[in-house]
Amino acid sequence: MKILFNDIIQYSNAPSELKSPALSEPYNISAPIIITLDKERQINSIGIANAVKDSAFYITFNDIAATQFNLTFAESGLYCFDKTINASQITIQTTSGHAGRIGAGIACNIPTAIAKEPAFCSTSQPRTTLSGQVISGLGGYNYRILSLDSRYKIDSKIMNEIQEGYKYTGMGYPFFIDLSVESYKLPFDKLYAIERNQRQMSFESGIKKFLYSRRFEFEERF
Repeated sequence: MKILFNDIIQYSNAPSELKSPALSEPYNISAPIIITLDKERQINSIGIANAVKDSAFYITFNDIAATQFNLTFAESGLYCFDKTINASQITIQTTSGHAGRIGAGIACNIPTAIAKEPAFCSTSQPRTTLSGQVISGLGGYNYRILSLDSRYKIDSKIMNEIQEGYKYTGMGYPFFIDLSVESYKLPFDKLYAIERNQRQMSFESGIKKFLYSRRFEFEERF
């Protein structure tokens, strides 16, 4: 999987709606958005959440080559580029009309074990009457859970990204995730989710190298 640990949009002048972890109040996009970062940073991916399905996004950077990436939004998650660029400004145009959150930065590639554990869950609480009738639960929402295990794939570069972004992920900000490599065994390839233990992220290692293991337990968020 590829995951964005350090969202550099948090260090920019982007509208507060695009930096908020909650997607319920999207930002209306009627003109190109120009996002200025706090400094020149490396970028190889962009996270997009709560946009119109099949809408187009045109991402332009202010690097020497004025690099542009075009993508089609499928669902909330991480969208990776074919190269890493250095830029201090990002211009975003889209046919979506709105977006709930936008992130950017370095997508960390963490290979995972063959075993995958996806699940579909609901917060609804139906009630069964004394006669055995089911009364549907009011309210609630459906969401997905995914468990992935990575053995000795987290190196010093990834650990540094985790530390750099922990100011916000430690506050419960969801991650943008790309599961394209795992999609041959999963019913989805993008995810916007928290990690169940992200406010106390622990790792384990048993070899004489800077390589750590971790089991990731993701819960979809909106």
